[in-house]
Amino acid sequence: MARAKDAVTPRIDAVVLTGLAEGLLADLETGADLDGLAFEGLALDGLDLERLVLDGCALTTCTADGARLDRARLLECVVTRLTAPTFRAAGATFRDVRITETRIGAAELYDGEWQRVEIDGSRIDYLNLSGSDLEDVRIADCTVGDLDLRNAAVRRMSLSGCRVGALSVADARLSALDLRGCDLERIDGGRHLAGAILAEEQLPRFAPLLAEALGIVVA
Repeated sequence: MARAKDAVTPRIDAVVLTGLAEGLLADLETGADLDGLAFEGLALDGLDLERLVLDGCALTTCTADGARLDRARLLECVVTRLTAPTFRAAGATFRDVRITETRIGAAELYDGEWQRVEIDGSRIDYLNLSGSDLEDVRIADCTVGDLDLRNAAVRRMSLSGCRVGALSVADARLSALDLRGCDLERIDGGRHLAGAILAEEQLPRFAPLLAEALGIVVA
């Protein structure tokens, strides 16, 4: 008999890229469709890259302050050491994407579609995923100031070894949002936490946050 699939753990495979050609700054433009390129040490600051398609590409040690990737598509890509005080990719599709060692101030990624995405060892002050469709997402060993999941649909998303200042889940639809191992300071919209997963040992820490979110007075 086949083993039933784990309904909680994000289903993510490793992204392995080989034989990449050198990508140039001139290749990156609005609506470009690029495949199998490695971009390293580039300044993408302020670029309008709306509807850009990157398929099987790597970005390493790039800056992207003020870059706009609205409705872009990143497919089977690896992003390493990206730095951007502000970064926007509203309505973008991330599929089979790994992001590591990245530092972003405000990441405006709302209304997006994410499938099989991993963010590891990064710091993001404001991660705006409101209104997004998120399936099989793992955020590990990261510091996130504010994680905005308002109006998002979440299926199998985990936050392990993370420190999160505020989690906003108002009107979110959650299925297996795994908060075990997450150090969480505040919850906004806690009435919509149905579908989240906590470890038993976290309950004493989360109880005051949940009480506050539900309007319960503990006296």
